[in-house]
Amino acid sequence: VLVYADDTMLYRTGKDPVLICTAIEEDLQIAAKWTEIWSMRFNASKTVAMLISRTTTPPPPITFAGSTLYSKERRHLVFILDSALSLHAHVNALTRKGATVFLLRRLSHKVRNRDLLLKIYKMYVRPHLEYASPAWAALTVTQTGL
Repeated sequence: VLVYADDTMLYRTGKDPVLICTAIEEDLQIAAKWTEIWSMRFNASKTVAMLISRTTTPPPPITFAGSTLYSKERRHLVFILDSALSLHAHVNALTRKGATVFLLRRLSHKVRNRDLLLKIYKMYVRPHLEYASPAWAALTVTQTGL
């Protein structure tokens, strides 16, 4: 179990997806009982399951709170993971956010205060580009899917 603020991630490792999915379902039942005891609840609409594997075979279904959970990619905090760990979705999202640089360029023609433009860049653009950069910065163009 990994916990960060109000985000909780259950994970299992192994070679057999069927055993992993069964174990995750059991873990989810334990978590559901824990939430009942402590008068809390999980937001089932935000709950997803993802199998990270080199195989393209779809995983067995995992159910929780009456829903079947499966996703090929998932945003965790600001980082987007996909089932192949390719980071395509994350880099594509960064590319879209990086388009803000073009807005700054347009703004630079109207706003002559370079310090203000630099502050805007540092507040709204750079954090998105730098977040988790050690994980994705060394990727080749082929790996990013660009």
